[in-house]
Amino acid sequence: MTLDDPRVISPVKNFWENQVLQITDGIDDMGSIRWPLMLCLFAAWLMVYLVIWRGLHKSGKIIWFSACFPYLILFILFVRGITLEGAGYGLSYLFTPDWSRLAESKVWISAATQVLFSYGIGIGTNIALGSYNRYHHNFYRDSIIACGISSGTSLFSAIVIFSVLGHMSYTENVDISKVAQSGPGLAFIAFPEVVVKLPFAPFWAVLFFLMLIILGTDSQFCTVEAFVTGIVDEYARYLRPRRRLFTLFVCLASFALGIPCMMQGGMYIFTLMDFFSASGFSLMTVVFCEIAGLCWIYGATRIHSQMKDMLGFTPNRYMYYCWNYISPLIIISLFIFSIIQYERVTYANKYTYPLFGELIGWGFGLASVVCIPIYAILYILRQDGTLMERIIKGFTSIVPPRKETETAYIDIDDISAMDVVVKEVQLQKETKKESA
Repeated sequence: MTLDDPRVISPVKNFWENQVLQITDGIDDMGSIRWPLMLCLFAAWLMVYLVIWRGLHKSGKIIWFSACFPYLILFILFVRGITLEGAGYGLSYLFTPDWSRLAESKVWISAATQVLFSYGIGIGTNIALGSYNRYHHNFYRDSIIACGISSGTSLFSAIVIFSVLGHMSYTENVDISKVAQSGPGLAFIAFPEVVVKLPFAPFWAVLFFLMLIILGTDSQFCTVEAFVTGIVDEYARYLRPRRRLFTLFVCLASFALGIPCMMQGGMYIFTLMDFFSASGFSLMTVVFCEIAGLCWIYGATRIHSQMKDMLGFTPNRYMYYCWNYISPLIIISLFIFSIIQYERVTYANKYTYPLFGELIGWGFGLASVVCIPIYAILYILRQDGTLMERIIKGFTSIVPPRKETETAYIDIDDISAMDVVVKEVQLQKETKKESA
C-alpha cells in the first residue's frame, strides 16, 4: 500500500514511488531492503573512495570534469524545458512572490539552509579544500566567485525545474504546488519528465542520470574529504601514514550507516536525517559556534589583519561587520522564529511523523551538536587551576606550535597547508638573507 493511488499520478511519479522506492505507509513499517538501491549505494561510496583515496589535491582533473559536465546537461534541459507547453506558468509561479509565506518559519529556515549548504558552510568542506592553497593565494576572490556561481546555479536550476513543473501542471490539469513534492524525489520526477520529451530520449536519459551521479559524487567526496582531513590532521602521528586505509574505513562505515535508508521505509529515515541533521537546527548551531569561536574568541580583527597579510590588500570592511554582528544576529533570529512557529516534520506534505519519529530525528540532530559541549567539558577537566581559570583558558585563543616529532610521520602525498606555509616562510627568509 502506498501514499498515492497510481491511477491519479504521472507515470514518472508512479515509477519513482511505487517501483523504485516501494515506499510503505509510515516509519513504523520499514519493510525490507531494496537490493537495487543497496547496490547503487555501494557503487556510490566506491566512486567516492576512488576519487579521494590519494587525497583530493591529487584529483584535479576529475574535479574539473565533475564540476563542468553538469552545466552542459543542465543547459540542454533548460533549452528543452522552456519550450514545453505550460512552461511559462511554472516560471510565473517561480518569480511571483507570495508575501504571506514570509510569516512562516520553515521558509526562512529552508532559505538559510540552502545558503549554508550550497556554500559548504558549517560542514568543513571549504576549510579542507582551502588547506591545499598556498599562503598568499587570493582566496578572497575565489570565495566571491564561488558564492556567485553557487547562487547563479541554484537560480538556473530553479528555472529549469519550474519550467518542467509548469508543463506537468498544464498536462495534469492540477495546481503547480501539488504537481511534485520538494525533496530528493523532485530530481527524479521533474527532470525525467522533460528528458522523455527530447529526441533520442534514451541517450539524454543516460546523460541526465550520469549528471546526477556526478553531482552527488562531487558533493559527497568533498564532504568526506573535509572529515578525513580534519581527523587526519588532528591525529597526524598515527593516521597520516595510514590515510588511505582510514579513508577506506570512513567510506565503509558511511555505507553501513546508509543501509537503513535503503529499505522500503528508508525515505522516512532519510527525510528525518535531512531535516534534523543535514540542515536546520543542527547546521545553524554549528555555524553559530564557528562564528563565535572565530570572531568573538580568536578575534575578527585578528582575522581581518591576517587576511591582509596573506592577500596583500585590505579586505572589505563589510566582511568584518558580517562576522561580528550581522550573521550571528540572523542565526539567533532564525532560532527564535523556528521555536515560536515550530511545525511537525512531514514527508511530501502528506505524512506527519508520529512522536517517536520526531524523537529519532532530534536524536539525529543532537548527535552532532552535543559534541561541542562535550569537548568543552573535557577540555576544562584536563586543564590545571581553578574552575574559573580553566574556563578563561578555554576562551583564550592559543595556537600551539607544531611538534617536531610529527614531521617524521608526514606522507609526501598528504602534505598539509601548514607544511606549505612553513616552507614558504623559510624560502622568504632565505631570499631576504641572500639579497642582504
